[in-house]
Amino acid sequence: MKKLVIYILLIFGAVVMLGPFIWMLLTSFKAPSEVQQWPPSFYTKNFAFSRDVKVILKPGVQRVAKGVSLREAYALKTAEENLLTITVNDDPFYRGTMTIPLKGARYATGVDVERVKELSSKSPVEFSWKTPEEFFEQFFIYYKSGADPYFQRAKLVNEILSSTEGALRTISQMKRFVDIRIKDEEEKEKFLSFLEALSGELSSFQEKVLVMKAGTTLILSDEEVKKLYELLDDLQLEYSGDNPLVPVYRKNVVSPFEEVKRNVSYYLEVSGFFQSVQNLAVEKDIVARSMKKDERKALFLKKIGNFPDRELVERLLEESESPVEDYVSLKEKELSEKHHVDLLTIASVKPVVSSLISLAQENGIETENFSQMISEMDVKLAESSTYKVLKSKLSQLDLGEEFLNEVAGYLRNVSILRKAYEDTMSSWKIVDAPDFVKEVRVKGGEVIEILLEGVPSVFLSDEPIDSVKLKFSFSEVLANIFQNYVDAWNAAPFPRYYFNTFLVATTTTLLEVVTASLAAYAFSWMVFPGRDFIFGLFLATMMIPGEVLLVPNFITISKLGWIDTYYALIIPWIVSVFAIFLLRQHFLTIPRELFDAAKIDGCSHWRFLWQMVVPLSKPAVITSALLKFVGSWNAFLWVLIVTNSEKYRTLPVGLQAFSSDVGTQYNLLMAAATFSILPVVILFIFTQKYFIQGIARTGLK
Repeated sequence: MKKLVIYILLIFGAVVMLGPFIWMLLTSFKAPSEVQQWPPSFYTKNFAFSRDVKVILKPGVQRVAKGVSLREAYALKTAEENLLTITVNDDPFYRGTMTIPLKGARYATGVDVERVKELSSKSPVEFSWKTPEEFFEQFFIYYKSGADPYFQRAKLVNEILSSTEGALRTISQMKRFVDIRIKDEEEKEKFLSFLEALSGELSSFQEKVLVMKAGTTLILSDEEVKKLYELLDDLQLEYSGDNPLVPVYRKNVVSPFEEVKRNVSYYLEVSGFFQSVQNLAVEKDIVARSMKKDERKALFLKKIGNFPDRELVERLLEESESPVEDYVSLKEKELSEKHHVDLLTIASVKPVVSSLISLAQENGIETENFSQMISEMDVKLAESSTYKVLKSKLSQLDLGEEFLNEVAGYLRNVSILRKAYEDTMSSWKIVDAPDFVKEVRVKGGEVIEILLEGVPSVFLSDEPIDSVKLKFSFSEVLANIFQNYVDAWNAAPFPRYYFNTFLVATTTTLLEVVTASLAAYAFSWMVFPGRDFIFGLFLATMMIPGEVLLVPNFITISKLGWIDTYYALIIPWIVSVFAIFLLRQHFLTIPRELFDAAKIDGCSHWRFLWQMVVPLSKPAVITSALLKFVGSWNAFLWVLIVTNSEKYRTLPVGLQAFSSDVGTQYNLLMAAATFSILPVVILFIFTQKYFIQGIARTGLK
């Protein structure tokens, strides 16, 4: 019975001790949406060989708006692409074989322009368009797909309910003024009867509209829009009589409902026409798979075609992880040396030249020669304030015409190269697809772009696609499982953090073993006045909390000028009173006769320490070294205080890269924590027997 209780307690203790580590390990494999799932699961979708990914296809939206970097802001505009954009409303994905269910989707290759002009003339709002496709795109963005669409459920329903409440209040007030404002008794009775009946209708209408507020989607569906139109059409708002209150009635009661009805009616008319012109059907689904490195390289070289520096780009593609950025650096150095212009000046002129080229493109000036382009802009944009400002900045730089022409050409080449590279890195190989599908791209696992040819993408953007199918091979499943580790490793300069942590931990450990061994030997084998008293003072310092010493230590380090250096990370921690105490107690267990024999043979204290005492105390030395290494490896607060740059920071401080004011990426944090503690775990596995011996034998005679 006693053994059973002991075993139960041991199992319980093991579960309690290992539980957090197991949870950390499992979380490191999970997708973002599974991290805070309740109840928690021991399984993750990253283990699966297939997966349905939820997506959103918004009518009219051809590209997803996002924030741009400074580099992208300076990039020249490229030709607009005919893209069908699908937004991933799920955890991102980076590989596999993807099936987009497009079979049976209706589309058209063109539409009657005159009919579109007629529809545009009826619009309650003004749309600026040049082609029918642009009209439909703007139409759907305004009513359904924009940032603040007209048919946003909560907004529109609240607006209608507010109008209904206002109408009921107006009717109530008008009833009180009927006797005063209307003299004709017959008209008075007729108007009162009408208002009474309308109050009942509006109350019933209010209840029916209120039901629509509880829908499952943020935007009203087409069926709900039709239902709303029927409700509005059933309202008998027209009054046939005439009296002094009728203008007030029409303004405060009829007008708000007519405005809504007009928009709803117009939407139904245009969307009905849009559906009717789609007389063709897609014959097959789109099937695409993620590309291998060699396939991406071949596609990239195909995209750049006869690029002026093709050989240089090919070489950089083989040698570098960032060929475009390396190309930029090399070309800027080449420009600098050729024209004797420093890199800072080139950095200053780039945004000005790129802005001028973009402005020229916007105004239909497509000349490649920069000087000729400026001449045309002087004529065409003479009154443009934007052009005047840019031209003034360019004049202030005072650079030669030849140099500016070369900078403009260089910027155009970089724009072409960057666009080709970014498209290639996100491209998937088409396995099977309709003829009009030319490319499939997956941007960051969050946006799917389908490049179409001959079929305007707006005609496919209204399809009810809510998921795509993914299938994975065994190697892809393994890659999915460890994707968090790859993302975490790339999220911060962890190679540098690893180097710093290993350097600091190893150096402090070695130096502490040396200093602790010397001090422990002095306190155990050497006799001098006040030895025990000094040792007692050493032990007393262990009672001082480490936090109390942070400020004085920081001030000392700051006075020495060691902030943000390795000295601050190493020097303050090379002495440990605990390590001195541990080794001293172990040294005392060594027989005195051994020292006497060594002394007779002419052995000095130094030689006796390193050739006799330390080897015999290997378990205790390894124990103190292991404790120091682990403590130094896990140090956080001191490193955070004395370092300002990533150059000197260590792993524990690097882990805070996954936490911000917005929230914490727990799956990436747990992945980073796992590969951060892995060296310590491996070290303990190989040294645990010495650790146990060192603790068990310390202080025994």
